Amino acid sequence: MPLKRTIISAAVPVILATSAIADEITTSEQPAGKSLTVETVTIGNDGWLVIHAIVDGKPVVPASIGHTAVKAGTTENVVVELTETVESGSKVLAMLHVDKGRIGDYEFPGDDHPVMQNDKPVVMPLQIK
Repeated sequence: MPLKRTIISAAVPVILATSAIADEITTSEQPAGKSLTVETVTIGNDGWLVIHAIVDGKPVVPASIGHTAVKAGTTENVVVELTETVESGSKVLAMLHVDKGRIGDYEFPGDDHPVMQNDKPVVMPLQIK
């Protein structure tokens, strides 16, 4: 007796999950000079990559020495022009900020506060070689 195969098709609901983008800065040592190139910036919404000086081991905030706009998603080789030269042996702090006030205008202090993850700002210290 031949075997009969019965194929039962069932409608299986497909659940689409959206994963939140993990805000992140990745980079390596930077050369001394008036600009920095950050290898990768990942941010959930349009915002800013801001560079803060570090003096006596602490970031100088709210003042910054450079910033550039970054689009939502992942961007590679982000160049930040600086208002002062960073010297060999020094450190700076890269920090992500939102763009919430006048869109396209960096406003910190003000509406463009730091991007927070687990109640901490998203930052990356950079060593200047």
